[in-house]
Amino acid sequence: AAIRKRMEQIMIDQVGIFRRGDALERAVEELQELLRRSRKLGLQSRVQGANPELVAAYRLPKMLKIALCVAIGARERTESRGAHSREDYPQRDDANWLKRTLTTWKAEDDLLPTLDYEALDVNSMELPPGFRGYGQADHVDHPETEARRAEVAAVRERLGGADRFELQRALMPFEGLLPERYRGRNERLDEPLDTPPDTP
Repeated sequence: AAIRKRMEQIMIDQVGIFRRGDALERAVEELQELLRRSRKLGLQSRVQGANPELVAAYRLPKMLKIALCVAIGARERTESRGAHSREDYPQRDDANWLKRTLTTWKAEDDLLPTLDYEALDVNSMELPPGFRGYGQADHVDHPETEARRAEVAAVRERLGGADRFELQRALMPFEGLLPERYRGRNERLDEPLDTPPDTP
């Protein structure tokens, strides 16, 4: 129970929404040590049948691995984005960080996950990344963002008064990738569909 409580406190104090590199470094180091300790747990309960202590001991290393994925991913991402707010890197940096973080555990006894990244293709986005409408408009654009913005503007102009469904079909066709049952249109409060929803 002490290891789990310490893990929870580390995640609250050092890996919360507002983050700094030095705190994240300390978090990774301490979480590694907790993971090491979690692999040598002893059990006091010897009850037959359901054993909550055994279940907790089994789950603890898995929880620590998830905590390490979050902490090391945050430590390495030297920018701010959404709920990941680095006080030492306040800008969103699309030029270097417009990518997904992928973490894997290559071997069972590893004490750190392996980090990989998957770049996002700006040219396949319906709307290229830009100012999100909150906070400061303080970010570094991806090198291909301006070209995609111009392409989107040209499609909008070419289609004139097209509705959002036609625009989306022209900019980011995806319907063929969805199962048939998910291909229907989504209704919005300010934009009801022409046909009433099915009633039971």
